[in-house]
Amino acid sequence: MNKSKLEQFIVPKIKFGATSAIATLVDYGVFFAFVHFTSKDYATIAQVLAYSSGLMSNFFLQKKFIFTLNRSVFTTFKLSVSFSLIGLALSTLFIFLLSKGAFFNTHLILAKLLVTVTMFLYNFYTKRFAFEGQTEAEIVQNDES
Repeated sequence: MNKSKLEQFIVPKIKFGATSAIATLVDYGVFFAFVHFTSKDYATIAQVLAYSSGLMSNFFLQKKFIFTLNRSVFTTFKLSVSFSLIGLALSTLFIFLLSKGAFFNTHLILAKLLVTVTMFLYNFYTKRFAFEGQTEAEIVQNDES
C-alpha cells in the first residue's frame, strides 16, 4: 500500500474518531447537565436524551466533515440510526458474552476496549455505507479503476 492509499485509509478514520469524541462529549454533557439540573431519579430519561443528542450531533458532524452524501438526508439518517441501534445491541451482547469468561470478567476494561475497537470499525463502515452507499471493497475497486 503506497503512502497516498495509506492516507486515504487512515485519515477518514481519524476524522471519524474526532467527530465521535465530540459526539461523546455532547452525550456526557447533556446527561450530566440534565441530572444536575433535575434529579438523579431521572437518569434514564437523561440517558435517552443524551444518547439522542450524541447521535444527532455525530450524524451532522459526519455529514459535514467525513462522508459524501450520496443519498437523501432522510434515507441516510434512517440508515445511520438503524446501524447505531444495531451497534448498541451488538456492543451490549459482546460485553455480556466476554464478561462471562474468567479473564475478561476480571479485566472488564480489556473487554470494553476490545468491544470499543470492534464497534469503532463497525460504526465507520456502516456509516460510510449509510452516507455513500458503498462498501470498502467497492471504494478500493473504484480507486483502482
